[in-house]
Amino acid sequence: MPFLRQGAMKVSDHHVRSPFEDLDRACLSCHPVPAEEMKARIEEIQDRHAALLSRAEDALIALIDQIKAARAAGASGQALDPALKLQRRAQWRVDFVNAENSMGFHAPQESARILAEAIDYARQGQIAAAMAR
Repeated sequence: MPFLRQGAMKVSDHHVRSPFEDLDRACLSCHPVPAEEMKARIEEIQDRHAALLSRAEDALIALIDQIKAARAAGASGQALDPALKLQRRAQWRVDFVNAENSMGFHAPQESARILAEAIDYARQGQIAAAMAR
């Protein structure tokens, strides 16, 4: 196509949908495995990712609840500062992974690492909030 610059990406489909809907075009051109194997691999990675994301979100909610309880018990803003900093670190990581939008498929180990950090920061924040009371 003469209007494409060298190295430019050619768009062959203008429909916005999940790549999972057309594995031949979206995946199998680069990953030469049978379609059923690719589908099973995608589902396994995304199921693991969803479970870890859910655990990270639960940890974050538990931290927010702990901060709320500490405030209700009279903890000062200064005393809660360490917990709030950890909450921001955990929240940023959960938001980042949610925004990435591949459900872990394109970089499952990195997504898992980031979510593990989110869980760790949230749990550290819970301890910090409990100590602030």
